[in-house]
Amino acid sequence: MEYDIFFDESGDLGWVLDKPFRKDGSSKFFSISYIIIPAGSQKHLSRFVRGIYKERNRTTKELKGTDFRAPAAKSVSRRIAAVIERHNFIAGSIVVNKSNVPIRLMDPGCKDVLYNFMVQLGLCDKVSSFDTINIIPDERSVPSVSKNTCSDLIRSKLWLEMGSNTIVNYTPKVSHQSNELMFIDWITNFTWRNYENNEPAPFQILERHMDVRELFF
Repeated sequence: MEYDIFFDESGDLGWVLDKPFRKDGSSKFFSISYIIIPAGSQKHLSRFVRGIYKERNRTTKELKGTDFRAPAAKSVSRRIAAVIERHNFIAGSIVVNKSNVPIRLMDPGCKDVLYNFMVQLGLCDKVSSFDTINIIPDERSVPSVSKNTCSDLIRSKLWLEMGSNTIVNYTPKVSHQSNELMFIDWITNFTWRNYENNEPAPFQILERHMDVRELFF
């Protein structure tokens, strides 16, 4: 069977941790979230996103997770959880506490190492029995070097370590052209805000429907 996988990130991979975030400082946490759906099921995510846009009278400007204040984020999280449960979709998040990351990974040239590790950690156990997976990240959030290395790491993990024959397609898209990527952007932002901003309510709703892994905590 063929599956589509959409994933996105929140936070950043900078390492200025002694200054406030967005005031010359980096985020303290970095998260990647994903949703795995049978190919042909995109309509459920797209319909959901269009409905939120209509309710908020948005037309052209992309509606990011950061645009939802806490009460709205909590409401949207309930509805996202209902979509995941209703259609038996697979969702998850990997969250890194950057203050405890091995110092070697803080080298600017190693951004792809941590990013790629997080992606394969989240995905490979879940997709090894699938015939084909179409991995679709947000093109703007993928480290430039990872655009070439991420899919190869996933293939090597699946084919060489796990004995899987899964065909891996890797096709980044721009999020404002994909309702599915907007859907996962909201999930990963609500997850990240739990750790970075101590806004637990939306995440507490979502985590019951996701596989959440914490790294370097």
